[in-house]
Amino acid sequence: MSGIDLWDDDIACDSAPTEAPPLAICLIAASEQQAFWRDGLQQHGIHICPPESGDCQLILVDERCPDYLQQLAQLPNAEEQRRPPVFFLVNNGAEPDCMRAFSAGADDYVHLPISPEALAARLKRAQVQLHDSVNIRQQLSESSTIVFQSMSMNAELGRILQFMEASFTCQEFGTLADLTLKMLNELGLNASLGIFHNRGLEYFCDDGIKRPIEQEVIENSRHLGRISDFGARTILNYPHFGLLIRNMPLEDPLRYGILKDHICYLGNALDARCQAMITERYAKERTVRIQATAAVLQQMIAEMEQAKLEVTRTSTAELQGMLDNLQFGFSNLSLTGTEENILVNLLTESSDRIHALFRSAAEQDQLFQALLSGVAKTLER
Repeated sequence: MSGIDLWDDDIACDSAPTEAPPLAICLIAASEQQAFWRDGLQQHGIHICPPESGDCQLILVDERCPDYLQQLAQLPNAEEQRRPPVFFLVNNGAEPDCMRAFSAGADDYVHLPISPEALAARLKRAQVQLHDSVNIRQQLSESSTIVFQSMSMNAELGRILQFMEASFTCQEFGTLADLTLKMLNELGLNASLGIFHNRGLEYFCDDGIKRPIEQEVIENSRHLGRISDFGARTILNYPHFGLLIRNMPLEDPLRYGILKDHICYLGNALDARCQAMITERYAKERTVRIQATAAVLQQMIAEMEQAKLEVTRTSTAELQGMLDNLQFGFSNLSLTGTEENILVNLLTESSDRIHALFRSAAEQDQLFQALLSGVAKTLER
């Protein structure tokens, strides 16, 4: 046998159809019809199982059974546990019989009389159709759930974007903390917030109850990494704040993961705003200090100018008085005309030099005052 023949034999062997398992149904019928349906259906590939069996794929109800409603009521409720499809045998195809079957919970029906062989074929076909219908409904339900979750997630992300926009208008840490805790409450989370800055830690909580132990936990957990979980409690650590959430939904892993993403988005925005507010506060404090320094410099400039003007006036008056006294005393010195002219010239030259020194000092004072005024104006800006 060639290699091709061996390959073909393997394919034929692997592709041999497997026999499908028999259809398992729960039978609700009167005692006089039980044996008839059981024997007839089992001969045509239908397995009869008890109501409590977990293998039941379909429920067959013969409405000639007087207590079929009570027996149906004892089966698992469709809302509590997924119940198999219900197939009814009605006495005839009249509308009242059909309506009565559907009112009792029927998914499909066939009217009597019918042979076990035909009924078995109909049940197999109905089970496939009803199973496909159930799968479609399940898929639709799951799709609706996913769509709803996506819409909820998008709405929450939109709300976080609104939080980011609103946070830019906050000028105080208390206002920013209230906005953050309110946002977390909208997500169904209860939390406490600590903001770190150059003056220490400011602690805020959403219910107004100060909890010293939570404040200590926020302070002492800064070295634990970005996110730390302690059961239902989660701590979010950033350079400028620490957030303690008390009620993370451990029972819902999907929601838990979504909230983890949300609080990280929120945390990034909150930390950026905290950093900006700390920088703004430092800049305002520095501005106040600079303005105070500028005011002191301006006062010093004014006092120096006043003092120098007073010194100039006093020196000028003293010099003029000295010259007047010298000129008055020339008559008592018995000097010749030549000597008097020489002495007057020396005194005049000295006076001119002293006045030149005063003018130079005044010019230097003006330059110094202009420099100090420029520094003061720069500090004010």
